[in-house]
Amino acid sequence: MSPDSSPGAERPDAAIQPVSVIPYRHEAPLFWISAYFAVSLWLLMLVFTVGLIIPIMLVLGLLGIFAHSLLIAWLKGNSVRVTREQFPDLHHLFMQSCQRLGIKHPPELYLAQHDGMLNAMATRFMRRDYVVLLSAVVDALEDRPQAIKFYMGHELGHILRKHLSRHWWLWPGMIYPLLSPAYSRAREYTCDRH
Repeated sequence: MSPDSSPGAERPDAAIQPVSVIPYRHEAPLFWISAYFAVSLWLLMLVFTVGLIIPIMLVLGLLGIFAHSLLIAWLKGNSVRVTREQFPDLHHLFMQSCQRLGIKHPPELYLAQHDGMLNAMATRFMRRDYVVLLSAVVDALEDRPQAIKFYMGHELGHILRKHLSRHWWLWPGMIYPLLSPAYSRAREYTCDRH
């Protein structure tokens, strides 16, 4: 157990300097192409539905908020929150990763057990960010702390690049063949750099 992982006051690691991560070269152009198509389609829907799209989207938005609140409730009920007291070594690695990426307000970190799923996730709900790691992956990487930092850093990259707050209004632009997978892959490449 490292000295910083004991309960008590949390100290930032003085040796860790924040880094600036250069995004994957195709992410920005693909975002702007997606944004152009999304805004165009939003305007077309507004005109052709004579404004009826607004109440429809409000209802769908409320349903989306309700569904997302169920996800967060499920997450908090079925996962373990990583803190200084619970999984202190993992918490220490997470705080180092946040400090390295210049995150002043670290998201809540959860450890979930899901057999068969080998993917972590980052999500945002009501202005609060969450990162969920899977216990099987963390266990497999236990003796490789740099690999665990890579695993965490990828999800933190989604938060830093604001991928979580842009997806709802970009969805009309994602109906074009090849655009959605290309933009999604570019985002993943950028997050791998984190």
